[in-house]
Amino acid sequence: MKFSRMLLQAATGIGLAISAALIAQQPLHLVATAPLANAATAGLDSSVTSPASVVSVPASAPAPAAKNSSSLTARWLDLKTFSHTERYRNAYSVGDYRMFDNAQQRSLIEGKIKLDPQGRYAIGFRASSGGYFNWAFGSYTGESFLARLSDPAFALKYCTPAEYYALAQAEFADPAGSVLSQALVSNGWHFYMRELYFSATPVKPVTVEFGSFGFERGLSTEITTFDEDGYLSGERIRFHDPKHLFFDEVGFTNAYFGDIATPNLFDRGSSLTKFNYRQAFAKKQLNKWLGFSGEYTWQTGIDTLREAAVIATKESRVVDSVRVEAYHRLNTITYPGVAQSPIGPIPAVAVPGASGFAVAAEKSLGRMSGDLGYASVDQHYSVYSDGRLFEAGSFPLNGDAYGQGNRIFAHASYKIAPGVTAFGFYTHEVGSDRVLTFNQQGLNAGVTFDLKAMVNTGKKVF
Repeated sequence: MKFSRMLLQAATGIGLAISAALIAQQPLHLVATAPLANAATAGLDSSVTSPASVVSVPASAPAPAAKNSSSLTARWLDLKTFSHTERYRNAYSVGDYRMFDNAQQRSLIEGKIKLDPQGRYAIGFRASSGGYFNWAFGSYTGESFLARLSDPAFALKYCTPAEYYALAQAEFADPAGSVLSQALVSNGWHFYMRELYFSATPVKPVTVEFGSFGFERGLSTEITTFDEDGYLSGERIRFHDPKHLFFDEVGFTNAYFGDIATPNLFDRGSSLTKFNYRQAFAKKQLNKWLGFSGEYTWQTGIDTLREAAVIATKESRVVDSVRVEAYHRLNTITYPGVAQSPIGPIPAVAVPGASGFAVAAEKSLGRMSGDLGYASVDQHYSVYSDGRLFEAGSFPLNGDAYGQGNRIFAHASYKIAPGVTAFGFYTHEVGSDRVLTFNQQGLNAGVTFDLKAMVNTGKKVF
């Protein structure tokens, strides 16, 4: 069962997903997404709230602080999220093997420390639980993910003989991926500083950032980009001058994407000297009904275009907004072969370019909010993991609540009391095409405690 274990461990890389961009600027409040402000809790991954509700869209330089702020810490601290979530996760892989049957928790705090009263110079931060790149939730009941992967029954259900042999070849052809797969940590109460960066707006139209930060997604979500819990290390520059540039914001990111088994920033500081990820992006709120964004990304030789649009439909009285997003992987990626191995020569493998999309409609009604959507993510989306073993085992880097394949999904949330929100999420793969996935069917349900709101029920502290 050796290869089964390696496959299992390789799953550690499943969602190298990359967390939502934590930007020092104020988010762009799109009229098209105004209903989303009532969704469960900002800053939570899309298995907790609607994916649209957690997308930060910074579009302008930090606004000057009010002279008389009602917050006791407003001069020094802009706290975006301070929360704790308890949930139950149940998920089945392709082949109907139960991958998750766990109680999980996540603590999250993110914001920025203002170095001047206006917040033009600041230190952004994000710290959360979770011991791996794509998971900020830690299980505290049930078997670990690695233990599930090590179950002999898993390989029998997850892989066909041909897929199992391809995985064995990938194991010998990608020794670095095999070593990396050993670092899976899904259980426990780890808490790490995942992001820490310096942000400066020396002149109003320009903001520069340096350090460890999240991904810039524009109006796209983790379904067609990268998981909300990931991170980059590098630098980013933003230009917010719609009068001269048409777009509300354009920018460029130069960073390193990796260290998936090392969420603690202080253990991966050397990443700031390496670069394998470049991105050019732009976004625009055209009018009160339509906002859109687009980007070009180069990641270790992979060229990708992504675009998204949010349409305000509240006047229809059926849904408040509709989000459409898509991606296009433009080139073929080839993994080299190996002349000699314990199982003989291993040929090179070519992974073709592909496209995918997602569409979701959202609605808020009083204390309730939710969405219903459909996503189509190609079976080779795991190529972004930059490793033959992860690609062969289908460990994609988008949101781990989604993964690869064609699927329906739905979110629902209900505000029980100030600072307390119950939520549920369900997804199921549809269609006849066989796609390797650890999340063929998934159900999450739990409660989020907005600690910031609770603390502020009396005198406003944050």
